[in-house]
Amino acid sequence: PLLTPVSFLLVFRLGRAAVRFWDSRAAFGKLVEICRDIASTAAVACKHNKHNNNINSNWGLLHDDFARWVCVFPIATKNFLRPDLSCAKDGTTRRGEIGPLLSEEDAREVLTPVKNGGGSMEFIAPIHVLDRLRECAYVLSFGDGSAGGASDRVSETVQLLQTQKGTAIYRQLSGQIDTLNGAWGAMERIAATPLPFVYVVHLRTFLLLYLFLWNLQGVGSNGWKSIPALLAASWALLGIEAAAVECERPYQLHANHLSLGKMCVVVAKNVAQTMKTVGY
Repeated sequence: PLLTPVSFLLVFRLGRAAVRFWDSRAAFGKLVEICRDIASTAAVACKHNKHNNNINSNWGLLHDDFARWVCVFPIATKNFLRPDLSCAKDGTTRRGEIGPLLSEEDAREVLTPVKNGGGSMEFIAPIHVLDRLRECAYVLSFGDGSAGGASDRVSETVQLLQTQKGTAIYRQLSGQIDTLNGAWGAMERIAATPLPFVYVVHLRTFLLLYLFLWNLQGVGSNGWKSIPALLAASWALLGIEAAAVECERPYQLHANHLSLGKMCVVVAKNVAQTMKTVGY
C-alpha cells in the first residue's frame, strides 16, 4: 500500500527536476538567440551609422570590440555557473576558450576573482561583461566625442537627426542587453535554488526504509527466488531518484548535463558569420 505514495513522491521530484533542466536549456537558448540578435543589430546599425560625425572612421573598430564582448558573455556565464573548478586545474583552459577575443588585461579581469574594497563580495564576470557591452553600445550609438569639433560644422538639424537615430539604436541594444541579463539571472536562480533539503532527505529516508521492508516481506513470503525481481524493482525506483539528481543541477560537467561549451562555440560562429555577411 505504500508503493502509491512513494511513486507519487518520486514522480513529483523527477518532474520538478525535469522542469528545472528544461528551464535551464530554455534560458541558455534565449541567451544564444539574443547574442545573435544583438550582434546583427549592432553590425547593421554601426555600418550605416558610420557617417555620424561622432563616430566617423572608427566604426569598424567599435563594432569589432562590441562583437568580441558579445562572444565572451556566454563564456563568462558558463564559468559563473561552474565555479567549482579550481584555477590550477582549468585556468589555462578557460583562458584558451577566450583566445584572441580579449587582450591579456581584459581576460584577466574576466577570469580572475577579486575582492571589492577588501570585502567579501567576489568579482562577478557576467556583470563586468554586461557593463562593457552597455558601454560599447553607447559609443556605437552616440560616439565618444573623439571627432573633436566635427559636430560644430554640421547644422543643428543634422545633429538632431543623428541624436534621434543614436537614441533609437541605443534603446534597442540596451533592451537586448537587459534580456541577456534576464537569461543569466534565470540560470543563476536555478543553480542557486535546488529542491528543499528537507524534502529530499525525507524522500530518500522513506524510500530506503520502504525498499528494505518490501524486500524483507518479499523474501519472507516467496523465498529467495523473489530476490531478482525485488532487486530489479528496487533498482528502478532508485534510478528515478538518481535521474532526478542528475536533472536537478544541469550545469555540471557530467554526460547528462547541458553542453554549455558547445553553445558558446555556436555564439562565436554565429557572430563571425554576421560580421562577414555585413561586410567587416
